[in-house]
Amino acid sequence: MRRASGLLALALFPVAVEAQPQIEFDHVWIMVAPNAPERAALQRAGFEISPDINRHDGQGTASITVEFENTFLELMWPDGTVAVRPGLERAAEKFRQRMLWRSSGWCPIGVGFRRTTPSEEAFPFPTWSTTAPWLPPGSAIEMLTPRDDKTSPSLFVSPRALSDLGEQAARASRFHHPIGVHRITAVRLTSPKIYRPIASLAYLKKTHALDVQEGEDWAVELTFDGGGKGKSRDLRPDLPLLIRY
Repeated sequence: MRRASGLLALALFPVAVEAQPQIEFDHVWIMVAPNAPERAALQRAGFEISPDINRHDGQGTASITVEFENTFLELMWPDGTVAVRPGLERAAEKFRQRMLWRSSGWCPIGVGFRRTTPSEEAFPFPTWSTTAPWLPPGSAIEMLTPRDDKTSPSLFVSPRALSDLGEQAARASRFHHPIGVHRITAVRLTSPKIYRPIASLAYLKKTHALDVQEGEDWAVELTFDGGGKGKSRDLRPDLPLLIRY
């Protein structure tokens, strides 16, 4: 999800697969408690958080972001002050269940991709689209996770209008993270051993858009600037997040 005024190794490069869509990593979000008290864990880890609150009108959520030159990390939560549009009640409930992941069994992580070619080729598995008032007119999010799935991460393709790397770099220039990181260069998602991957997750792994590894619980690992400093930090249990830089 994105602003409105909204462990898997993801190579941040286009997927080069003949006659198949070309996509690359766009951003990652984690569902958190209302008003994101978990932001303190990010600040302790050395990140500067944008002061803007993003209200996703129609889907009943709000978020804050940590901006980088090529992407962003988003902490998102259900917000009772943000309207839920008739017809999107189901989506709002999904976000609530993801927020309650420790007890609900849902995955709290969403991974977004962006297309790297002008074409809109179909994926070799069923997808569906959703829109909301906060999205640019005429745009929609293409969902790669089945509509009724209750255990998988939220996998989706962001609208082109929200995937401008020039605008992203301009936003990131406003912030200076104390740990000196600039770009996310790899993303890794750990899935529980009991989880059975859905078709879209298997496809993304097969095409090397991302690699999934098994572990005890859901978690996402972000590598910054190729991990050049040789440092790492585990933000669990506050967030299902590990960082390397």
